[in-house]
Amino acid sequence: MRRNTVGGLAAGVALAGALIGAAPAAQASTPGTMSLNCVNEYIGDNGSQSFYHVQCGVTEPTTWWANVACSNGSVNTTGPYNSFREVYVYCPAGTQAQRGWVTSSG
Repeated sequence: MRRNTVGGLAAGVALAGALIGAAPAAQASTPGTMSLNCVNEYIGDNGSQSFYHVQCGVTEPTTWWANVACSNGSVNTTGPYNSFREVYVYCPAGTQAQRGWVTSSG
């Protein structure tokens, strides 16, 4: 199985005084994964947990996962998906999302 990174965010915007990250939405279209399109990527916080949000759709058979790296060193993943999804990947309570990205195969 081949996994390609097709998006990602780095720390950037302060929310409630804590640096939790945000960046412009990335159009996911790296060579070999043209069938996967991701938009509306951002790092957020709902008041109790920090998360990575992304919306991805596919036009050909492609499987994808959403991932978030958290301030405690953990990486959380959700998926696999093979159709359009709006996804939130959460970090454990008390930690901050540092970076979010999408991986795919197909």
